[in-house]
Amino acid sequence: MALKLTKDMAEFKKFEKVGSQFIMKRQYGFGLVVVIGMLAFAIGGIYNKNTAVIWIFGILTVLCFISIWAQQFIIDMEKKEFIIKNGLINKPLQIPLSNFVNFELVKIKHNFITTNVSLNLYYMKDTKEKCMGIAQGFSTRSMQNLINEINEIIQPNERY
Repeated sequence: MALKLTKDMAEFKKFEKVGSQFIMKRQYGFGLVVVIGMLAFAIGGIYNKNTAVIWIFGILTVLCFISIWAQQFIIDMEKKEFIIKNGLINKPLQIPLSNFVNFELVKIKHNFITTNVSLNLYYMKDTKEKCMGIAQGFSTRSMQNLINEINEIIQPNERY
């Protein structure tokens, strides 16, 4: 018996569909580089027998790692909203699709080397334009693929 792939299973590489929700898979790349960098400082503190460095960077390493796991981006097509959770303390932000304005792709370069690419979502709240980060990475292509998948999810349901 052959498994028939649905459109959602075959096309979306960055999202998982659970009911009417499309949940973005965890983005480990950029966050893990930061965690590994802080872990290196904590290990350096162990070798230099510097207790303050060990504690400070050890705790920061754990908090950043937990923050990676806490981050979420969900597109709920039943409620017609984006749900974004960034950081440890922030509550999930619910943005109706009707308030969505556009995406912004920010690319940071140092000496012709791309060091960070971030994807931001702009939306209207109380007649003011607001911005919220969705994802970070190292390549423009991966962020553009993410934008394309988000557009594929929301385009057939543009009637907000």
